[in-house]
Amino acid sequence: MVSQIYDRVASRYDRDWSGIYAGARAHCVDQISAELTAAGPVDAIDLGIGTGNAFNDLRARIELGDCTGFDVSRGMLMQARQKLGADIRLVNSDAARAVDFVAPESVDLVLSHFLLSFVEADRLLSTAHRVLRPGGLMSLATSTQRSLIELHTGRFRRASKLFRVKRSLHKAHTPRDHTHCLEMLRQHGFEIVSERLHRQPVCFESFDDVRSWALDSGWVASRLDDKTGLRVVSSRVLFALAQLYYHPLYPVDAVNEISIVLARKPAHLDRYGDAEAHTRQATGQDLRPSG
Repeated sequence: MVSQIYDRVASRYDRDWSGIYAGARAHCVDQISAELTAAGPVDAIDLGIGTGNAFNDLRARIELGDCTGFDVSRGMLMQARQKLGADIRLVNSDAARAVDFVAPESVDLVLSHFLLSFVEADRLLSTAHRVLRPGGLMSLATSTQRSLIELHTGRFRRASKLFRVKRSLHKAHTPRDHTHCLEMLRQHGFEIVSERLHRQPVCFESFDDVRSWALDSGWVASRLDDKTGLRVVSSRVLFALAQLYYHPLYPVDAVNEISIVLARKPAHLDRYGDAEAHTRQATGQDLRPSG
């Protein structure tokens, strides 16, 4: 379902209503480049490459080496290929299966931007920890439940019930807030290098703004079922009626919160402990096919 939704929105994903993704990505790139500008070629993977914007921005700031991007949507990968050319390997696969394509402890940098609403957190963070070299970095950007729940409040309450936003948030793995995001990383053996809560004011001036934020980005659509189209039509009618009641409904002001963290896999200690790591490596239990 998620891959089909993103196939449909791939051609308009980069419209990025209000520059929400671009603003967060700029902070991620700043964090990474501050640590790796003088590091030489950086081997990296993007666990949800989307249309390739993160790698495209990064290669203007640091020297990239062997890079691979994963995505479940072929449509998004087609957009990424046009943007990035043939220098970066693209794999049509779920993020948590990166270990099937990348050898353990073989990359310097893992990107995971806006994936925690789709991929189970333990699997995602464990995957990142496994493929990173000791001392390697993970760049994480994620919305928070505290931010997304705004769609369930105030003037958007009835529409959000129609889209079942609150129930979907409780089913997703989106961190509750910025502190919870940091805790999740520490629990998986990462050290925090730099972090910030990016808060961006946004203003919905029409239903088209709501649709662009919620549907063209793929987020809300991916939490629904095959009746998505009907729900969009119903929501448009609901918003039109609400407009009459609220005199007017728009503009609606909100604040979008994104947790942005750069974390490091410790160079001195495997997540499971040195002795156990040595045993697993010696017996070949850590090996995964690459290519």
